[in-house]
Amino acid sequence: MPIVRAGAVLLCTAAATTLAGCAGSRLSPDAPAGVNLAGAWKLNRAAGDDPQKVLDRMRAEAFRRMERRVTATARPQVRGGGPRTSQPDEAPLEEDPAPVRAAHGAARPDPLLRSPMAHVLLMSVARGDFLTVRQRPGQFVLDYGASQRSFIPGARSVVSAESGVADQTSGWKGREYVIDVRGQLGPDVTERYGLSADGKHLVAKLHIATEELSAVDLTRVYDPTDETAPRPLPTND
Repeated sequence: MPIVRAGAVLLCTAAATTLAGCAGSRLSPDAPAGVNLAGAWKLNRAAGDDPQKVLDRMRAEAFRRMERRVTATARPQVRGGGPRTSQPDEAPLEEDPAPVRAAHGAARPDPLLRSPMAHVLLMSVARGDFLTVRQRPGQFVLDYGASQRSFIPGARSVVSAESGVADQTSGWKGREYVIDVRGQLGPDVTERYGLSADGKHLVAKLHIATEELSAVDLTRVYDPTDETAPRPLPTND
C-alpha cells in the first residue's frame, strides 16, 4: 500500500524565544472589546467548503506525485555524461508506487489512507455539526457534545498531535481566536474562529500545511441554534 510521507518540519526547542519564532506572532490572552463568540452553533453545510471536495483534490495531487515518481524511476540513466539530472519529486514515498502502474480501470489503493494531513481534516469533520463556544477570561472552550477542547488564551503548551507531539499556542489575534499547532513530525495546523461580517454567524477556518502535499484550507460556517448537541450515553461496566 503506498504511503505518503509527511515532510520534515523545523523542530522547535524548549527555549521560549524559539517557541515564539515557531508559533509566529504573539497571540493575546484578552479578547478585543465587544468580541464574543460564545453561544450554541450548528453547521450550515451549504455556506462553507465541502470537505469531500478538499479530500478529492488532495487525493488527485497524491496520485500525480506518485505517477511522477514512477516516471522518474523508469527514466534511463545518461551514459558518459555524468549522473542523470532531474527535478526532485516534491514528496518522496515510503513504498514503491507500483499500484499506479496498474492496467486502466484497475483499483488503486487510497494514497490518503495513512496521510497525516487527511487524518487531521477528517478528525475535524468528525467532531460533528454542533458546536458550543464558552468564552470567559482565562478560558476558551469548544464543546462538540461528544468531546470538548479547552484552551487558556495566550498560553503555550506541548500537546499530542498527528505523528507525535506539537507545540501549541492559542489566543486572540484581531477579532479571531486562533489555535496554532506546530508539529515536530506531522502537519502544522491553524484554526481560526470569528464572527461573520454581519455578526450573525460563526466562521471556522482550518489550515493544514506540510511538505507532504500542498497546503489545504477548509472554511465552515455555523448558524445560531437552540438545539442541543448530542452527548454520549453513560455506561455502567
